Amino acid sequence: MRPTNNIIIVGFGSIAQALLPLLIENYTNAQIVIFDKEANQNQQSIAKEFSATLNKQLITNENFSEVLSPLLSNHSFLLNLAVSVSSIALIDLAQRFDTLYLDTCIEPWEYEFQKDHTLTSNHHLREEFKQYVQSQTPTTTALVAHGANPGFISILLKKAMIEMAAINNIHDRPTAQIAWAELAEKLQLQVIQISERDTQITSGVRKKHNFMCTWSVDGFITECLQPAEMGWGSHEETVPPRAKVIDHSLKLTERGQEIIVKSWSPNYLEFFAYLLTHNESLSIAEYLTLGNPLKPDYRPTVYYAYHPCDQAIDSMQLLTEGSERQVATKEVLKDAIVSGIDELGIFLISKKYKSFWLGSNLSIGKARKMAKHNSATSLQVVSSIVAGMKWAEANPKSGALESEHLDWQYIYDFAERYWQPIVTQETDWRPNPTDNSLLFNNFRVAPNC
Repeated sequence: MRPTNNIIIVGFGSIAQALLPLLIENYTNAQIVIFDKEANQNQQSIAKEFSATLNKQLITNENFSEVLSPLLSNHSFLLNLAVSVSSIALIDLAQRFDTLYLDTCIEPWEYEFQKDHTLTSNHHLREEFKQYVQSQTPTTTALVAHGANPGFISILLKKAMIEMAAINNIHDRPTAQIAWAELAEKLQLQVIQISERDTQITSGVRKKHNFMCTWSVDGFITECLQPAEMGWGSHEETVPPRAKVIDHSLKLTERGQEIIVKSWSPNYLEFFAYLLTHNESLSIAEYLTLGNPLKPDYRPTVYYAYHPCDQAIDSMQLLTEGSERQVATKEVLKDAIVSGIDELGIFLISKKYKSFWLGSNLSIGKARKMAKHNSATSLQVVSSIVAGMKWAEANPKSGALESEHLDWQYIYDFAERYWQPIVTQETDWRPNPTDNSLLFNNFRVAPNC
């Protein structure tokens, strides 16, 4: 176990603020230093409350090495919790100082418009990261895309697969990638949804040009405007019009906010959701591939189906021009939330067996009792961050890797109490009761739903 006595945080938005109570609980003797482009009175107050040092400093491609290097050592942990701060650049810097690293999303320095007029895709960012990893000799541990989803949802995937298998008298206990893929094939999983229904609400009314959501507004807007992407299953018969299949992933021409799909959860039952691009949709699909990736023997279709809180959905109308030009102000809903839950889980849909959902029904009330400055959404993220930090300290020479390659039981055992109640349920639900083929087209719904 490598002890951490210095935690450096880049970005001090809602997630970093929600993380501080858990850091203080788990790292009683560590110094916490934060860098953010802003340092308003609320941020300063929260930092002071937890004895953290907040520096008003935008981290850029020009200054990141000069600013961060003096703080890095083999007893430091670098957390990248900012939008548009390059994951690869910070990982490379951390490696030079033997410093542990974690982020919740693979980020570039800047999201650029591509030739097809879409923002930089997650597939592109992830492939750049994979190429970087392949060019390096594995050294200090760097966990990428390890928040709630992406991140802990890949831990829940493995738990759900084992529980679903046991219900159906399959007693496999995989320990390697190929064994997990073989179990998925044995379960005849054709569709895996990361299923999320956020019902948290405030009593206030959204102002005309104010964009509201329960986590990073900048991060959510980026996902809405990026092209919709998903892992593409081997059972799929027809590629959607103008879409492109690249290895294990499918890139649609529409933006995430323009693709609506059917999903299901134990509390809300059937609901409509937006197919937003997410790292885990691609990493899970690749992880569960058998055979030649270009022509696989088996691969499930994997995607993130997200129904944000009502005020976030209302805010999304500001993005109809394909940009955020209509957005005047931004607001993360936290203290103003009066009720609701963030129902987030993994939904396994099988050709042969009943479908299986496993996930959290965490409420705003319980989240606030567990940790100050948190909502149900943020606590799911920050508990996974700390669990990942603990795993990295116990495995400090594992190189750069994604959540599928971690010890799922270790991560789950740490974060479970923050995610409770964790619900499991079988269901006969199908997106189309008259067609059991589980093709992606059966999940899509009209945009005016």
